[in-house]
Amino acid sequence: MMPARLATLAARCTLLLALGLPGMARAQPAATPTATPDTATCALLWQVTAVREGLGAEPPHLQVALRFNGGNRKQTALHLPGGWAGLTELPGEAAAALPRSRDVPREPAWRTVAHGPGETVQLQWRVQASTDAGPGGHVQSTPGWLAFSGIGVLPMPEGADDPGAGPACVALQGLPAGGRWATSLGQADGPSALFVLPASPLPLAQRVQQSLYAGGALQTAPAAGVVAVLPATPPWPLDAAAVARAGARALAAQQRQWPQPVAAEAAAPWLLLVLPASAASTQVAAQGAAQPAPLAPAMASAWHQALALQLPAGWDGGEAGLERALAPALARAWLAGRFGPLAHAGRGDAALRAWFSEGWADFLAHRSLLREGLWTADDYAAALNAGIAAYLAEPARALPNATVAAHSAESPELAQLQAQRGEWLALQWHQALRRAGQPGLDAALRRQLLPAAQARRDGPISAPLATHRVLATLRSVLQDQPMRDLQLHIDQGQPFSFAPDSLGPCFTAPPAADGRAPVYRPVAGALQQADCQGWLGLGPQAEMAVAARTRPDGSPASYCKTVRKPGKGRHGSQVVTRCRPAGQALATGPGAGQAAAPAGGKAKAGGKAGAKPAAKGGGKAVGKAGARTAHKATTKSATKTPGKAATRAGAKRRR
Repeated sequence: MMPARLATLAARCTLLLALGLPGMARAQPAATPTATPDTATCALLWQVTAVREGLGAEPPHLQVALRFNGGNRKQTALHLPGGWAGLTELPGEAAAALPRSRDVPREPAWRTVAHGPGETVQLQWRVQASTDAGPGGHVQSTPGWLAFSGIGVLPMPEGADDPGAGPACVALQGLPAGGRWATSLGQADGPSALFVLPASPLPLAQRVQQSLYAGGALQTAPAAGVVAVLPATPPWPLDAAAVARAGARALAAQQRQWPQPVAAEAAAPWLLLVLPASAASTQVAAQGAAQPAPLAPAMASAWHQALALQLPAGWDGGEAGLERALAPALARAWLAGRFGPLAHAGRGDAALRAWFSEGWADFLAHRSLLREGLWTADDYAAALNAGIAAYLAEPARALPNATVAAHSAESPELAQLQAQRGEWLALQWHQALRRAGQPGLDAALRRQLLPAAQARRDGPISAPLATHRVLATLRSVLQDQPMRDLQLHIDQGQPFSFAPDSLGPCFTAPPAADGRAPVYRPVAGALQQADCQGWLGLGPQAEMAVAARTRPDGSPASYCKTVRKPGKGRHGSQVVTRCRPAGQALATGPGAGQAAAPAGGKAKAGGKAGAKPAAKGGGKAVGKAGARTAHKATTKSATKTPGKAATRAGAKRRR
């Protein structure tokens, strides 16, 4: 998750710190915790200590320490967690020592640290607990346990993934005797735990900052592919074993839809962290959810090899309700990297593509719930009817994507709007593919699936984003429709309209008055009909593949290059993507990167939504397209980045 989305994630599900554990470590005069695990072999170390009582009247807090080697650099850039912009680094142990990190002008999430080559740098901060657990809050105080996300607590130094950087470790301490740590990185019993991260092709920022960490009085239970973690005394009639069973079934359903290769390595179990929801977040969920009652208050979010679920006190949805709540989170986890990165590293603009990462996840999850029998056709219709009604009643539904993305971190309603737009767009394109004789959007996505080892949430400028790859495939069948729809409904914010068949052949709705939400209902007997089953992804049609636009030898028909152009006046920078037939050189420029996209011809892409790939497919032969359009196959996609911070973040990483 990028920092711009942190507040929304906190409101919707688990940027949590529970402080108030009896018997937790007390602060020492030198601010050094006792019973420290052996960290001598850790070249990069994050150390988090829960402190219940400070010196004097100091309230409970977390003490966060970072140690890293400066390598050959004389200065290291440091990316702070979300919400740390106003946090002050603690001075060193020496009496005259001053904070070493320095502010970066106009970059509140970045600091720089000057040091000598090869110097071991040690920094520390105190993270104060907050009682604000509503929208935008990062913490929730709860007695008996603590939980937090890495992206909310652990700063990331530049060069962490450099070759030969040495082992990275996460040390956790401060629990009372008999406590337990449960994290995305593993589990450990006792007051302290040290997790040494093994070598992996995944970047540390993803493995450490996208992980979840919980400790205290916890109950755990394993099942196939998952391990469930709950407070020892939960406020619901559930135990860890029930959560584990529900999670295993939800994961099995996901794997049936997206089967892994036979030779694929067994993945680490998913952490299913279930925690009480705050009253404020429960109220937000009840207002904006598109789930059938009584499951609206259950909120889930996706992390690295982990799902976090918040349930209100007294929740009694049972194991079936847990499966319904976990399915969308699993789909979000699946879309976060398995089809390509959602943002270029350092730009912090993944929110521009929430229509894909969250909206398409809802599209996939809702159909999966119906297909797996966890929803009836009436449940599906009720959920979509509620979502459409909320969308048509949203005053901001006509705002452009850049504006919605820039403010979605502070507004759960705008974050929900992005997901709704994405689901309506997915339904529209799924229907268009079916009418074109194709099996639908699921088959198109399967063509873009990356191996787990190549999954990235952020990627280099030279790599095409997930939206680039998917849209290029869709254009080979739907020609200009994907770019046109993206520009109108996502980039520009033109509201969607809903026809009687907008939900496919399984559902219908009588005509609705202007501005009124339609009311869809299942078509009698539709679930037994081949057309409806094909729309759901069942039957032989589900195995068909969308044709790719390639040359006879299998090579791509065209290539694209992304170039960042400086903005004018107060406007942000622009991203321009140029595509030409393969074999022809592309112009280079500052920040340019090459992204292979299977398309040819010309088209205009809606850039603010991340739609920068390629071009016109359809009936023309690839050879003719290459011969006739070589001189005019330049595609430009103007992406105005909201604010200037995203355009400078990448430069800070390269310092």
